[in-house]
Amino acid sequence: MPARKTKGKTVASNERKVRAEERAAAEVAAAAATIETVAGAADVVHGEDEAAAAAALSASSDAAARRGARDAAEGAAVLSIAEQVAAGGEIAAVLSSDEFRRGMELAGIAGQVQAAAELLGGIAQPTLAAFLGRTSHQLHVLAVEALARATEGAIAAHGAEHLASELAALGLTEMSEGRDEYTSSEALGAASAEMAASAVRSVAEGAAELAAAKAIDGMAGALAKDGAHGTVRARRTSDGSPGKAAAAVTPPAPNPGTRASSKRAPRNPSRPKA
Repeated sequence: MPARKTKGKTVASNERKVRAEERAAAEVAAAAATIETVAGAADVVHGEDEAAAAAALSASSDAAARRGARDAAEGAAVLSIAEQVAAGGEIAAVLSSDEFRRGMELAGIAGQVQAAAELLGGIAQPTLAAFLGRTSHQLHVLAVEALARATEGAIAAHGAEHLASELAALGLTEMSEGRDEYTSSEALGAASAEMAASAVRSVAEGAAELAAAKAIDGMAGALAKDGAHGTVRARRTSDGSPGKAAAAVTPPAPNPGTRASSKRAPRNPSRPKA
């Protein structure tokens, strides 16, 4: 009987040790599940933030593209105006040159007519001299007007040339700004695409971590449940009679009396006949 009690206590102690290890493993698994849950939720939130940032970058890219198109259109329009002004300045310069030549020619003719009028006045031709004097004056007036127009044309041509140069510079600046906006738009678009891909990866990682956390939590629950059931069995075994507990875990020993009776008695040797 003492041997049976000792062996039953040893088995119960081993079962309690196994259940304790299962409960410890369940606690470790539960802690790991909590960590995975927190990490998964953080990754999902990070992915959502990255998705919002990707949308903002995409909107900025679209806005930069619109600004680039507007600047390019404005630059092209200004360059077209600059070309028209430059062409007008060239025409004004040509007309100014023509007016200058005409004015100088009229001035020369007026001087010649005036000289003829003075010469005729000296030889007793007052009527013809007076006519030529009036004609010389009219030609002089026309010459002065032509030279005035030539001067104005030259000023206009110079102003048009200067204005055309400034407009061309402004147009080129607008075109350059448009190209810069297009470059910014492409960079923002690439950053938006990269951020969106990172958001998808973060959300996927978060979902995988949450799934792993759920699996680990289920395993922890199973270990905890198994440990609790084992503890109940161990308590029931320890609360029962020692003989029953030993009988539950130890096979019955053979009966010595039964074993002795099963042996055959030695045969007596036969005596020789007399």
